[in-house]
Amino acid sequence: MPLADSRTLDALDFAGIRDRVVSSTHTQRGKALALELAPLENFELVRAEQLRTEAVRSLMAGADLHVMPAIDTALLTEGASLGRSLAAADLRAIGDALAAAAAAHRSVHEHPDLEAVVAGYTPLRELTRSIADAIDERGAVLDRASPALGRIRRSLAQAQGDARDRVSSILNSSRYAKVIQERIVTVRNGRFVIPIKAEAASSLPSIVHDTSASGQTLFVEPLAALETNNRVRTLQIDEEREVQRILDSLSREVGARAAEIEANVEMLARVDVLAAKADVARRSESVAPELSDLPEIEIDRGRHPLLGERAVPQSLAIGEGTRLLVVSGPNMGGKTVALKTAGLFVAMAYCGMQLPAAGARIGRFERLVADIGDEQSLAANASTFSAHLDRMREILDGANERTLAIVDEIGGGTEPSAGAALAIAMLERLLERGAWAIVATHSVELKLFAHSTAGVANASVRFDPETFEPTFELDLGTPGQSLAFPLAERLGIDPQIVERAASLLEGRERDYEAALAELAMRSAELREERAGMERERREAARELDALRGQRSALENERRAFGARAEERLQQSLREFLSSVQQRKPTAAQTTSLARTIETMRRELGLDAVREGGDEGATYAPGDRVRVLSLDQEGIVAEDWDERLLVSIGSMKAMVEKSDVRREGGAAVKSAPRAARGEARIAAAARTSETLDVRGRRYVEAEPLVERWIDDALLAGVSSLRLIHGKGTGMLGRGLQEHLRAHAAVKSVRYGTEEEGSTGVTLIELRA
Repeated sequence: MPLADSRTLDALDFAGIRDRVVSSTHTQRGKALALELAPLENFELVRAEQLRTEAVRSLMAGADLHVMPAIDTALLTEGASLGRSLAAADLRAIGDALAAAAAAHRSVHEHPDLEAVVAGYTPLRELTRSIADAIDERGAVLDRASPALGRIRRSLAQAQGDARDRVSSILNSSRYAKVIQERIVTVRNGRFVIPIKAEAASSLPSIVHDTSASGQTLFVEPLAALETNNRVRTLQIDEEREVQRILDSLSREVGARAAEIEANVEMLARVDVLAAKADVARRSESVAPELSDLPEIEIDRGRHPLLGERAVPQSLAIGEGTRLLVVSGPNMGGKTVALKTAGLFVAMAYCGMQLPAAGARIGRFERLVADIGDEQSLAANASTFSAHLDRMREILDGANERTLAIVDEIGGGTEPSAGAALAIAMLERLLERGAWAIVATHSVELKLFAHSTAGVANASVRFDPETFEPTFELDLGTPGQSLAFPLAERLGIDPQIVERAASLLEGRERDYEAALAELAMRSAELREERAGMERERREAARELDALRGQRSALENERRAFGARAEERLQQSLREFLSSVQQRKPTAAQTTSLARTIETMRRELGLDAVREGGDEGATYAPGDRVRVLSLDQEGIVAEDWDERLLVSIGSMKAMVEKSDVRREGGAAVKSAPRAARGEARIAAAARTSETLDVRGRRYVEAEPLVERWIDDALLAGVSSLRLIHGKGTGMLGRGLQEHLRAHAAVKSVRYGTEEEGSTGVTLIELRA
């Protein structure tokens, strides 16, 4: 059983949706498939088709897919398979269809969601190439179709030139000047002829091939040109035979591959329809619906697919606690549009189409049935009511928990109270069957029924409470007013008549209408307040974002300033340390300078700027650490402010504190900057660019050299001179070998003759 019968699809105007898909196709068979578009019955197939539409839309968005036009090849391939020879234009059309199928296959075959679509495709490259090489786009057989055809056509061109020259020589001969009607060479029946005067026919030995309409001119072939014309005609016959042989050969190939050709064209048509759906979705700014195994509908700001820019977004939902939605409100306010939108969204989703909405969730239904009549004639009321009851009987007979019924003006077309009672009874039966429904009504009784019945909810089409103009939007949870009296006044009905009509209403209904009017007014006020609050919230969010941006910019500026200030302070300190190397500062001077540096940093805010790393940590000799850049464990030998002297096996290395991590997770305590400043000044006080270790053994000299290098690094000295003497050379070689392995040493060399020769080693430290 199909999801929706033809009456339902007609009531929903589904043909308009189908036509949009049809108009977006590019192939004849794709157009035929689109004309058969209908909601699928199997929900798993619906899921698969939705994925395919989304996949094709993404490929088209990236310009990776474009469907080329193609004919429906069925009749041609069938004829070829029966042995008929196809015309050149038909063969070329088949070749173009195969090329279009190949292009579509190349574009989509790698997408996992499209594997089933292209599963039946067979590459037919040789056949496609044979047709393209033999026949051009206009359906003419090309010279290169066969070597024989090329030779024949070259000979034919030569023979035609000879025949034309022969006839032209006769035409220009003075001997026949008086009998020539017009000095032109033309062709009749494939032979070159000249026009002569009818009365002078006996003057020129010739064969008559045609006459003019007046009979005054004869088109004759001079006997002198007979041989050359015969040669032309013979070659023309040879050409026709070779062309036919080529067409016969290609037709046999087509007939032999008819089944594969049809499978390829069918694949192309399916891709074409998917591309058409994707194109419709793109143009209508649609989204892929979320599919749910529950029988439910949720539409967020959905637009009627056929109204284009005139469509007003509407939101509605059935599911969870709401099984039946009763939509009420004034005529021409959008009730029918809301019902058709919901029905079309379900039908389109089940066709694998995307939906024009901000978002949508469509559940699994087994039956979609609609009763939406547009008859408004009083003369047709009886027949309309009968048809309405007949349709409701069909809806009720097949209703179950997977049925979605959409009914416009339920219970209408008869006496209002009787119609309302009948409508309530039918809705109760739908609820008993577990069905889902969206109905439209003007009946007060149905609005009260929706208000008081579990699983049933009211909804109303919105209108301006001051002008009574419809906004075509939907409000869930509140019933709508008919607005009969306000609309009557606006249309010019005498106010006294309107007032009298209002007084004739029963008290209960009048009170209900008044309550609805007050509720509508209050709802409008609340909507305005909510809209205002939403505007204020967006404005506050924008201001907050701006403040965050400003704060981030200020923080970046502060950090940049801190980095510049720190660099300048370090530079000044290096210059000062360099100047004090020539004269040793006192302890009091060292302490005073360190305090001054600490005060400067604090006033400049550099303490807040310096973040991250362990540059300010203190370590004690013997602490175990890991040097991160070397991924090696070591033992701290000495702590020199921003660097550590670390013993790694037999080697010692000077490393940055940010490059070490204390092993065992022990806490790292920050050292006072004053103490670090004092250490640096003390190192400068005891550092000399020259160290003399002459007369010492290697084991005595090596620690002295290590300490000397550490002090130089701390004081910012980079060029050093080590005096070890010549002697046996062992002390110098040993120290040089140690220095070359030192992490802080950039280069090592013996001095020149002027610098002390091999008794001196010159050292350059890394910056």
